[in-house]
Amino acid sequence: MYQVDPNDSKKQIPKARLTSAYGQATTPGPYPLRHARPNYVLVNVAGDYSFAYESGSLSTYVSGSNIQSANAGPVRLDINPIAWTSSGGEAGDVTFVYLGAVG
Repeated sequence: MYQVDPNDSKKQIPKARLTSAYGQATTPGPYPLRHARPNYVLVNVAGDYSFAYESGSLSTYVSGSNIQSANAGPVRLDINPIAWTSSGGEAGDVTFVYLGAVG
């Protein structure tokens, strides 16, 4: 992974590796927060969800509709959104999973 060189915006430099090279999982809250793109997401709570892929504007969210039924357990979605929202949604309803070196 690379990032913009802070000394020359026309160059890229390698990103430093975090202590975990195995990945991580986070449970970010819903809109309007923007996050790094996960490798996949887990929907932990039944409900109607929408996901943003390009910006945090509500008009750009794509509906996932009713993702899971009650008591079905987490549902894996192989999508890479930057944010999510749901009516009454809160942190912990969706898990963003990052594989490999994260950072």
